[in-house]
Amino acid sequence: MRPPLPGRRDVLLGGLLIAGSSLGTLLGFPAQARVDPHPATTALNGPFREWMSQYQVPAASIAMMRDGRLVSTLGFGGMNAETPAPIASLSKAITAICVAHLVDAGRLSFTAPLGSVLGRTFARLGQPVDPRFRSITIEQLLMHRSGLPREVARAARGAPAHDLAGSFTMILATPLDSDPGGDMVYSNIGYITLGMVIQAVTGRDYESYCRDVALRPMNASGTIHPLLRPRASSGGWRVSAIDYARFIQVFEPGSRALGPLGRQWQEARTGNPAYGLGISMRRTEQGPLLTHTGRLIREIRSGSLVVKFPNGVTAVAIFSGDTVQGATNDLRRRLQSAVQSL
Repeated sequence: MRPPLPGRRDVLLGGLLIAGSSLGTLLGFPAQARVDPHPATTALNGPFREWMSQYQVPAASIAMMRDGRLVSTLGFGGMNAETPAPIASLSKAITAICVAHLVDAGRLSFTAPLGSVLGRTFARLGQPVDPRFRSITIEQLLMHRSGLPREVARAARGAPAHDLAGSFTMILATPLDSDPGGDMVYSNIGYITLGMVIQAVTGRDYESYCRDVALRPMNASGTIHPLLRPRASSGGWRVSAIDYARFIQVFEPGSRALGPLGRQWQEARTGNPAYGLGISMRRTEQGPLLTHTGRLIREIRSGSLVVKFPNGVTAVAIFSGDTVQGATNDLRRRLQSAVQSL
């Protein structure tokens, strides 16, 4: 039997205070005393601080949940797990859950082609330069199998965009790299296109709609960062570590924001790992392990990580700074080792 979980006050006292250490001195963190930390806080604290030191991360926060309950938080360098921060590509799961909601509501299908979904949008913003664009389906966009490149073509870039529509105009001028339905090629502009799909189907602003149907049912909140509105549905959300940990419980059976059609589609994804509703899924003997990383290197330099382990533990980390390639995967390995020790 698991020991009783601490109350909210104990979690905050145990998680948000930072013990004095050589790393704290190195990064300028104040030395503070820890009060009765939960075992999860102790297990996460060392590996997380070591990672920050190795990759010169100035500020970060982390939240851990177990079986849907918050058990630990950590904050470093002025960040804390309760304050919203840019989550970069962790935004994709929010977009994907919104799409799944439309499917379960009978307003969209996973196999619908963009030619039938975005007809009025094409008439307003322009026709795609590549005729294959019209045949891309919703599920191909979700799985990064649309044939679209990662970003818009250099030749298609114009004046800086101020919203999703401005970004989509440049996407329409970007040729596909391959036929839709082929190999997975991670595409940020594919998820920007899904944001346009959501607006076209609902007639509502992407941010308000997804806040209502994806975040609020999971007792979470968030906003689009003003500087990231052109890529809102791909990497624009600003959410706290605690709220994102609540949101990602959407993949638990019986969650309120994912209906049966969306859940069946997610579980039917083949491959190991498989990419479905804005998250990567690896099937293990203990159950599915869900994970995603995020990185912003333009307007804002920051990163993020979510790992939902098969044992009921979820860890969400959000940090500032521009880490080297591979740093977030190293953090995932460290968190996995820490969680296994609990």
